[in-house]
Amino acid sequence: MREINEAWNVLREPVSRRRYDDARGLARGVRSASPRSGSVRPVPTPPADDDDLVDVMPDLGPVAGALMRHLPWVLLVAVFGLILLVTAYAGPGRNGGTAPVPTRPPAAAPGSCLTVRPGPTTSVVPCAGAHDVQVVVRVDEATRCPTGTERRRLAPDGLLDCVRNG
Repeated sequence: MREINEAWNVLREPVSRRRYDDARGLARGVRSASPRSGSVRPVPTPPADDDDLVDVMPDLGPVAGALMRHLPWVLLVAVFGLILLVTAYAGPGRNGGTAPVPTRPPAAAPGSCLTVRPGPTTSVVPCAGAHDVQVVVRVDEATRCPTGTERRRLAPDGLLDCVRNG
């Protein structure tokens, strides 16, 4: 491996390679003997700027060069845009899709006992256990609640609940 690295250090740069060729007598038309025919043939002299690389693609213009330089980023943005578009339309619809439609709890019937938590949460519980209020009657907004009860809106149906603290 050391020998390969030393050879690469000499041959990777055109100047040091030319110096090596000159020292070995391989450049500038020096003749070498061919092992098969016994005849002498000339060795071609490489041009001064020869770097042993082969052009496989012609020079690109400024537009084509910019396109080749930025093409991966353009493709990446296009793929992300396509993913965004597909996920926006592939999800469930507003009312006709598979997304669950939130349902409101039904109104508690008169005589039901409820626990009331902060926010819009009420739960119907057995009256024999611990409860916060008991629904006495349900009335519209124009009707007064019976004496000893309190008006509360516990359901979104437009009616008020007259409740007694439990």
